[in-house]
Amino acid sequence: MARTMRVSVASLAAGIGIVVSALVAGPDLAAATDVQLAQADGAGGPQAPGMITSQAFKDFSAAAPITVTPYDDNDLNLQLKAEFETELQANERKVAEAETGLLLLFESKIIPVEQAPRRPSLGSVSARSGRGDDPSRQDGSDDVEVDVNVNVWSNTQDSVLGGRQEAQSVGTSVFHINAVLRDQANGEVLWQGDAYYELQSPDAERVARAMVPPLVDNLGKSTANEPFEAR
Repeated sequence: MARTMRVSVASLAAGIGIVVSALVAGPDLAAATDVQLAQADGAGGPQAPGMITSQAFKDFSAAAPITVTPYDDNDLNLQLKAEFETELQANERKVAEAETGLLLLFESKIIPVEQAPRRPSLGSVSARSGRGDDPSRQDGSDDVEVDVNVNVWSNTQDSVLGGRQEAQSVGTSVFHINAVLRDQANGEVLWQGDAYYELQSPDAERVARAMVPPLVDNLGKSTANEPFEAR
């Protein structure tokens, strides 16, 4: 049984404060990164087997040439290197083997499912702006209303008071690709992306190749737990 708390407030700041207060009140929430809210559209539906998280640290020129290099030049990584280069060019990025410009380093490996980050499932947040229920307002100002759905307690789903529940149906292993974009002039990290994909079949090579396009699509962007399907 699950119990849901719904809060509607007149400003985004107040809404965030309510969410944080509710989450902090729950026991055994050791890591702040583990306290995240699911997107409203996907909270109750089937989950995609792939997930991407990325972080942009600094802007960079879209015209700068990119050199793709794996940490380990095994056969699969060499195939992924070619896949990265093809996808970069398809996204109108210049690819070059050079000691200047940008360097895209990546590594790939199969990890136990327990080492992959858990998908956020404590609730959902949606925000909208408007003039409330009074159409006669003439001041031209808009309110921001935030709807916060928090799973307060559940013995079947993740919740604030009940904590994390065991995964219901996941693969026994996960394919992980980590990619880092650096400025070769000073070694500065400009962007980092991590893609995870649950392996439901032994075809890891096909899955690995399918993980490259969404990583390239998110190059230079910040994303949080964005789902994707192998294509």
